[in-house]
Amino acid sequence: MSSLILSQNKVLFLTKMFFSPSVSQRSSKAEFCLSPECIEAAGSILSKLDRTVNPCEDFYTFSCGGWLKENPIPEDSSSHGIYPWLRQHVDIKLKELLEAPSHAKELEAVTKAKILYRSCMNESKTILFSKIIITNYIQWRTVFSKITTLSRRFLYRYLDFARVISGTTSLTPRWDKCVNYVENSLVYATGRLFVDAHFQEDKKHMMEELIEGIRWAFIDMLEKENDWMDEQTKQRAVEKAHAVLAKVGYPEFILNDTYLSEDIKELEFNEKDYYGNVMQTLKMIAKSDVSWLRKSVPRTEWFTNPTTVNAFYSSSTNQISKMRLNKHVHLGKYLFHQTLHPDRSLSYGAIGVIVGHELTHGFDNNGRKYDKNGNLDQWWSESSVTAFNEKTQCMIDQYNDYYWEEAGLNVRGKRTLAENIADNGGVREAFRAYRRWVDNSRGGVEEPLLPGVDLNNNQLFFLSYAHVRCNSYRPEAAREQIQSGAHSPPKYRVIGAMSNYEEFRKTFNCPQSSVMNRGAQSCRVW
Repeated sequence: MSSLILSQNKVLFLTKMFFSPSVSQRSSKAEFCLSPECIEAAGSILSKLDRTVNPCEDFYTFSCGGWLKENPIPEDSSSHGIYPWLRQHVDIKLKELLEAPSHAKELEAVTKAKILYRSCMNESKTILFSKIIITNYIQWRTVFSKITTLSRRFLYRYLDFARVISGTTSLTPRWDKCVNYVENSLVYATGRLFVDAHFQEDKKHMMEELIEGIRWAFIDMLEKENDWMDEQTKQRAVEKAHAVLAKVGYPEFILNDTYLSEDIKELEFNEKDYYGNVMQTLKMIAKSDVSWLRKSVPRTEWFTNPTTVNAFYSSSTNQISKMRLNKHVHLGKYLFHQTLHPDRSLSYGAIGVIVGHELTHGFDNNGRKYDKNGNLDQWWSESSVTAFNEKTQCMIDQYNDYYWEEAGLNVRGKRTLAENIADNGGVREAFRAYRRWVDNSRGGVEEPLLPGVDLNNNQLFFLSYAHVRCNSYRPEAAREQIQSGAHSPPKYRVIGAMSNYEEFRKTFNCPQSSVMNRGAQSCRVW
């Protein structure tokens, strides 16, 4: 990625004025933030923009054009974007930790993770035992699911297959596959390793602020602006929103040395027997899964990896899991700046929308079928269901009309409906929560502006949302995404949600005839 270095003395003169702030905003006495973090954020933002594009005609290309131009798809990937880039960054950190020499006081679980990693990296032994491995794989489904654990001779056959399916032209580095295998097999051991080295406890308060702000915004809109739900159903929706359990960071038990050692005590890894190590981990995982049969799973149980770069909503437990808080902080860091001060607009736009997206999943076409306790229950009235279906049909029709050039296909509005509902709701909730934060925490006075960017804080909010979605696809992968993916293409995740939102069109002064202003044709569910 090309870098843009800004000095405090010259940064104010980097760009000509592109927008005049279209929303009335009271400025603070410190009109510009000139801290190193703000200068870094300004440089990062400017490097991603394509100012030759009118944001009211194509906000996605305006926001991401510069980044896409400077970040081609790696040869071993079928797509490339901010999330894969962040995933790679975290994998590199895990690689460094797993390759570090063990020491006498090291936690036993961590030592086992390092042994498993080294056995995975030992290609000579993998090749030596390849015939034995093959004889244990009877069905193609089994072979294919484990093909990445085999030697390069087999991986090149897989590459021939992947070239046709996804357009990739080279193999993923061995270390990358090994890091991911260890991470997904010894979830809590690798989580502990990462937490000890990189977790920043002070960011937890920021995430709690974001989550509660988003929850408030959803309920506030539901109570004040929802005109299609009957009062009883609406009240139960409020109760469900209040009941959403948010898990942030990591489970406390991974800091318990005794628990971690006990969790994987049956594993006895041999650095020279990767196949045997794999079989041990598969057996352990299977036993763990079977142990939950016929048991009531407590809502407090953690099932996602502490190093996962994503957030999830579970309908059956009515909870949001954002396991690796620090990775979403990394998202803010590498997109914008190292700390969340002074620009909350960037944090709410990038991270807040992710929280809102997951919360809204509890009320999409699938999540709405579950009550506040995660039980399947028809808690909606018939009139509310009918109105909901009318609202969602508008969104289905909207996204059906989007043609994705990379795939040569139209978006499938019905297939992607749940994610489109969540995208649209998440943006509205995060923006509302951000404006409330400005009112409550700053007395309505706007945050200092970023130098040289010439965008006000509301505009930066929407820009930061778009930056999270910067992503490019090979044609093969794009077609696969349309045919089987749950999400709309990144471009239309941005254009679709922004063009429906009146606050976006006001912020950028988009005329009624523009693509980014659907006006009376706008679709809204939540």
